[in-house]
Amino acid sequence: MWSNAPAPTRAEAERIRVAKRGPCMVCLLLFMRNLLPKNRVIRGCEYHHCKSGNIRRGHAFGFAMCEWHHERKPLQGKSFQWMSRVYGWSLKEGSRTFHDLYGSDDELIDQQTYINELRLKHDRIQAIYG
Repeated sequence: MWSNAPAPTRAEAERIRVAKRGPCMVCLLLFMRNLLPKNRVIRGCEYHHCKSGNIRRGHAFGFAMCEWHHERKPLQGKSFQWMSRVYGWSLKEGSRTFHDLYGSDDELIDQQTYINELRLKHDRIQAIYG
């Protein structure tokens, strides 16, 4: 997406890269609530930049979402009805309900930060011990 915002710093670019590996923060939340089986948690995500007053807050203020939760694009071969039943509400359907169901932007950003820290710690351990 084109933007007038400055390019991300090295740390912000790393945050985005790690986040986009997944999992989708909403799918993960549904899994943690026992509403979605682990094998349905989507990885390989888009990065959602959060806004305040319709202005992006910056590259550090975002989180990973699958195409369904972000843009309401169903998985290949799946209907909108099936996606809605299995994956629930998407941001594109309305942000107020989305945030009532899944938490505030800040809560999802914090969850992404935690997941990124775990992933980077795991990657460092793997690099050391193989």
